[in-house]
Order: sequence, then C-alpha cells, then structure tokens
Amino acid sequence: MAIDLSGQDSLLENGFITIEIKKTHPLIQLANILPWVLLIETVVKDLKSTTGNGYWWMGRKIKVRMHLAAYLLQRIYNLTDRKPEYQIKDNAAFQLFCGLKIVDGWHAPDHTKIEEFRSRLSPETQRTLTNTLVQTAVKLGFGDPREVDFDSTVQEANIAYPSDARLMTKLVGNAGKLVEYIRENFKHLIPEKFRVDFKTIKEKARTYFFLAKNRAIEIKREVFKNLHRQVKREIRPVVDFCEMLTPQQLAKLPWNIRRAFDQIKSDAWRYPLDVGYLARTHTIKAGKILSFHAKELACIKKGKLGKEFEFGRVFQLGRIKGNFVFVLESKTVGMNDKTNFIPLIEEHVNLFGNGALKTVAADKGYSSMKNRKELITRGIYPGGLQKPSPVKVQDIDLKLQEHLRNRRAGIEPLIGHIKHGGQLGQSRMKSDQARLAAGYGSVLALNLRQLIRWQQGKMGSVA
Repeated sequence: MAIDLSGQDSLLENGFITIEIKKTHPLIQLANILPWVLLIETVVKDLKSTTGNGYWWMGRKIKVRMHLAAYLLQRIYNLTDRKPEYQIKDNAAFQLFCGLKIVDGWHAPDHTKIEEFRSRLSPETQRTLTNTLVQTAVKLGFGDPREVDFDSTVQEANIAYPSDARLMTKLVGNAGKLVEYIRENFKHLIPEKFRVDFKTIKEKARTYFFLAKNRAIEIKREVFKNLHRQVKREIRPVVDFCEMLTPQQLAKLPWNIRRAFDQIKSDAWRYPLDVGYLARTHTIKAGKILSFHAKELACIKKGKLGKEFEFGRVFQLGRIKGNFVFVLESKTVGMNDKTNFIPLIEEHVNLFGNGALKTVAADKGYSSMKNRKELITRGIYPGGLQKPSPVKVQDIDLKLQEHLRNRRAGIEPLIGHIKHGGQLGQSRMKSDQARLAAGYGSVLALNLRQLIRWQQGKMGSVA
C-alpha cells in the first residue's frame, strides 16, 4: 500500500466550496411541507407581547422565518443556544432550512438572539406548535386520528434530591452570605455582633448525614430535630432583619445578594414550619417546598422499578396512528390520569373534529366508570380502557379488547424517544416556565423527526 504524506506542513487559506443540496435532503423535504404561515402566525403573537422592560422587540427587524427555523432545528437535534449558531454558519442544509435565498437580508443569527427568540415563546405557544404539526401530519396522510392511545409521563425537574437537611443547610448558607455582605459594605445597617453560626449548622448537618443506616429511627429523628431547632434559631433574626430593609437599600445590592434576599423573604419563614410539621407528625405537609428555585413540581410515585419517587411535572400525551403525539395543556403539576381522560378526548376533538375518534386505548390508571360512560356516550368501544384486576365489568369483544391493549403499549417506546431526544426526561432548565416549555418542545421535536421519516418513506402507510 502506497502512502501519501502531502499537505502535512501546509496552512489552510480562504476558499470557496460549492455544495449541492438536493430537494431529497431530509431538511429540505421537511421545510417544504411545514405550514410556515400558520406557524409564524402562532409565534408572532408572543413576539408582539411586551416584556417586563416595557418593549416587545428592540434593534433591527426580527426575521421570524429564519429564527423560527433555527428554533425548530434546535428542537430536532436537542441543541444548546450556541450550537445552532455554529451549525447555521457552517452547514449548507441548515442555511437553506433557515431561509437562505428566500428571506430578505438573510444572515446567520447570533446565539444571543436565538436564546432571546426561544425565551419569548410562551409554553402554550410551543404546545400549539406541537399540536399543529400533528394536524399537518393528518392532512398529509401521514397520521390517522381515528386511533388514539393515551399515556402520561413525568418530566423530572433540574434539582438535587430534596433532602430537608441539605435544603436547611443551603437556606442558612444564603442567610449567612447576605449578612456578611451587608456587614462588609453597609456596616451601619447591621448590629456589630449579629452573626449567622453556619459552622454549627454544618456540624449538625454532617452528624445527621453520616448516621449509620442501622441506627434506630428514634435516634435519627432526634438528631434531625436538633438540626431543625438550630436552623430556626439562626434564620429567624435574619428574617426579621430583612423586613427592615427598604427598597432603596435593596437597590444597592448586587443581583446575587438580592437573589439570596428574595429566597429568604419568600421561603425562610414558611419552609422551617413545613419541616417542623414533618418532624412532629412524620408526614409531609401538602404543598411543602421541595426546591428553592423550582416551585412548580410535586413528588410523584408511579411505582416504577428503580424510581420510587420522581420530583417534577406530569405530562398527558395522546398518540394517533402514524406515531404522532399531541400533548394536553399541563394546568397542574400532578395531572391525574383519571381526571384528565375526558380533557384528552376533548383535545382530540379540538384538533380533529367531532366523530373523528373511533377507538381509544389507555392503561388502568385512566380507568373509572365515569370515563367508560363517556366513551359509550360518544359511541366508542370502552374495552380499550384497561381495568384494574378487582373490577368485574366484562367487555363482550375480547379479541378487540386484547388488540387495543397491545396497541396501547406502542406509546411507551415513543415516550422513550421523546425523553432521550429532548428534555421530557429531565430538563436542564432552571425556571418553572422554561422547564414546561422544554417539555412541550420535546414532543414537538418527535413530531418533526416523524415528518422527516414519513417524507423519506421509512414509515410505510397508515391505511
């Protein structure tokens, strides 16, 4: 075998390369079937709404077609805000998808504008985009709304495990940071001997953390109570001090110290009371704080192996034939299966009209006599609604019932694809609204990828 060593000592220079992107390219095919006019009408409403600063957009004109395409690419490939910028600058297919040659004054968007555009889209707008693509799939003949399967899944929040000992230690640490900053920069505002004994808190927390697993539960509870009492002793004077600060004094604080102040102001009184209720009754109070930065989450127990408790938000999903998924508006963090079965059917009616739904399948979590009667009222066979073992309601068509149950299992791998291709598994977003939007965006990404697969002829037929 001959060896060619040319080019090893040469430097790269500027140059032009001609790349042909054919109409059969997946992104070009996707761009040509998307209802851009309808999608842009949906997002423009958010772009024209004013922000907290009192404006809706500043600077040069926003090229909605270009930015919306960049957002869709970001969803398809689960990219951070910087990566779409790099890809659009270097990838010819990305440039064409984003409107090169059809958008006046086209340019590769900066990552700051990509982030700003995404942040301006409300969670409900992103849910609307998701469900609009399902409607588009039906119009193109890729999906069939006559068959639908329902299931729910949990999006875990971007938080550490909500251990009360850790949260109490963090709360006192922020209180100490606030007090020390004010002591160093505004000595006249705080008494000379006012201190937060964070060292004692750390020692008591460490004692609790490293208790042997086989120690008696009474001993563990007593150590925890001692930690809780010490936290209350240290945090209450800081809460009283925060009440005395004026808006003018707060305005002089840097953003990180104001954030610590806001946390103490909102949580430092209620949270120790919730923990005290736990220490007295050994039960968790409803609405107990589980995180200081994420408020809209709950402890969800679905009985999964290896995931006894999940901390986040429930999403209700519906899969139509063709493997496209629509999502119900997440109005509460719990989104109970039984109570959301009828809203899922109503969402299907809103998307595809009355009479389109012929068969429904859902697991036993959705089973109730009310939901079965709803199906019967709509002329839909109720056997696809799986029943818990003790229920003695018998369905006549056992063969159809078995078929619907087997079909329902097909939504599980789709949920797996959504989770691994987006942020419906565990979101990397910090705020509650951004996390909710990322969950909707994950379902949007699946529908976009499914449209690509159908265009390439990889999905067969829905007939």
